[in-house]
Amino acid sequence: MQRRKALLLAGDLGATKTTLALYDATAWPGAPLRQQIFQNRAFANFDSLLAAFLESPQPAPVAACLGVAGPVLANAVTMTNLNWSIAAADLQTRFGIHRVDLINDLVATALGALHLEPQDLHCLNPGKKRDGTALAVLAPGSGLGEAFLLPHNGTHFPCPSEGGHASFAPRNEEQIDLLTFMRQQHDHVSVEQVCSGLAIPDLMAFVATREPTPDWLQAELYQAADRTPVIVQAAISAARGERPCAIAIHTLNLFLDILADEAANLALKTLALGGIFLGGGLAPRLLPLLDPHRFMAVFARGTYRDLLARIPVQVIVNPQAALLGAAAYGFQTLHQGRADTTAL
Repeated sequence: MQRRKALLLAGDLGATKTTLALYDATAWPGAPLRQQIFQNRAFANFDSLLAAFLESPQPAPVAACLGVAGPVLANAVTMTNLNWSIAAADLQTRFGIHRVDLINDLVATALGALHLEPQDLHCLNPGKKRDGTALAVLAPGSGLGEAFLLPHNGTHFPCPSEGGHASFAPRNEEQIDLLTFMRQQHDHVSVEQVCSGLAIPDLMAFVATREPTPDWLQAELYQAADRTPVIVQAAISAARGERPCAIAIHTLNLFLDILADEAANLALKTLALGGIFLGGGLAPRLLPLLDPHRFMAVFARGTYRDLLARIPVQVIVNPQAALLGAAAYGFQTLHQGRADTTAL
């Protein structure tokens, strides 16, 4: 493979799919030279996926930054909802890449949020952004990711979090019943287990103890390899005035209420007065169901309801946010020659 001096590989590795792109430093920030999306189930491991991407005659990268869905320790990660383990040192050796940085995928999303344009965001609450304060990102996809950005020397320093695996705290009688229902299956019920793509079938199973499931939906769920898209589409269709489906609407409203409550928890724990961003694959998909008034009624509650009501809340509708953040991190470390994000 040819090698160009300042070519960077950026990646967004989720549980379901991986997006890889090659960027040239002379064109950054700008469109990648090449970008490709892979379905992870088609590969036994990340090495084989990366090998498929680098088979192209495009010049090879000298550096890489990958946002990965899992906790990164010592530049290595075992993905949370996928049986892949990735080590930067191994990638450097196998593919001849001079430098590889692994960061949490939500750190990548948080960094990407700093580079988004107004059209990349859907506002739920305009609020009043306070300069020099923290920002936070909550991203329901296959799992539930969380991260935050702390003010540092006039910019923001990214911090990873595994807050999605903290305990689920119900906020009303229905959610107390949900916790009881989930405890029949799990010793520990995390927020992710009731607020993610993986959780939606369980949420519907709970709601089904309270109201009937239409025969047509039962049939579609029976045939589906993945029930989550079926439930989501049923709710969106119903919200648009197409085929009615009360149980799907109820399920997704329950999901969104839990999301709003957890977003408030994250805002309070990080004092994210600069704004909350909702990322991941589900939040933009559910915009037809996401009522800003209902969301903010759950979000702005408790002792600091007035403070919470002033926090800007926006949905990231640009699916490239994490990829953009990984590229930004990668170019910064490439230029500095060390893992230092203070200028991002």
